[in-house]
Amino acid sequence: MLISSVFSITHGIIAALAMSFNLLLIYLAIYQTPRVMRSYSTLIINFAITDFGACLCDLFVQQRIIPAGLSIGYVFNGFCHHFGPTTCFVGYSLMLHFFSHSLWSLLLSFSYRYYILYKPSPTRHELSLLILLIYMPSLFQWVSFLWAQGDSAKIMDILHEKFPAYDLKDQVVSGTENILCFSALYAIFHMTLPITPVYISILILRRKIIARLNFKQVNIAKDTRHLHSQLLMALTYQAAIPIFYLFGVASYITGLFGFYNHPVLEYFTITSLLFIPFLSPLASFIFVSHYRTFLKKRILKLIKMEPESSSSH
Repeated sequence: MLISSVFSITHGIIAALAMSFNLLLIYLAIYQTPRVMRSYSTLIINFAITDFGACLCDLFVQQRIIPAGLSIGYVFNGFCHHFGPTTCFVGYSLMLHFFSHSLWSLLLSFSYRYYILYKPSPTRHELSLLILLIYMPSLFQWVSFLWAQGDSAKIMDILHEKFPAYDLKDQVVSGTENILCFSALYAIFHMTLPITPVYISILILRRKIIARLNFKQVNIAKDTRHLHSQLLMALTYQAAIPIFYLFGVASYITGLFGFYNHPVLEYFTITSLLFIPFLSPLASFIFVSHYRTFLKKRILKLIKMEPESSSSH
């Protein structure tokens, strides 16, 4: 009960802060974006909405994952427990699809920054269609994974047999009886297999973008070059954040193969992922000068201090 309470409080604090950060980022992207960034702000809004959705779902389910051989048990501690295991499972599936869409969105953002170094910037409508296109695999993951839900009573029996010391009788429990079914395998593969090729692509694109910006003979205005550098820094920071995926995967594999099973590890699998939407919006706050200046002025005004008369953007 103590472990459950600690993780529940942790989820509540981090998710609430992350949702606030992402709502603020949506506001900045809509109302405080300079004209030269208007097209790119569509991608920023996509990121923020995706991260907000992931945090909202996490706050709703607050999940503990218990691997048990080819079965997986889910214990839900969030608000969804008032509505039963099916509602909780739907919320969990929705949360997973937000995380997978976030990874594809990161690749799209790097591709966009590389593309506009050679071609005119796409319109918001074109970018919205691209976002919808890359969203399709994640949407299919969400819908298909719903069929992976097993019978709660059977899952409870499996967990009791595997971990007789666990007291789950008053918990809302769901899960998957056999992860080798298509609906579960697709979600597992889609959440894990793309990570390596996506990151290799991101590293290649980043290298090409830097080379293009540093090439003296390329006719890029100083302000535009500076803006490219800012956004590249923000994306590079965001690209490092999903390392928390590795922590979640490591804790899950540790239990899956029976190396070590403990409630802390079972809660940590999802808790580690929560840091991704929590830290991601900070990249725009820190590295995009227009957003940083706006926030600085508002904070200084809030604490009744005047900003410095001269500042560089």
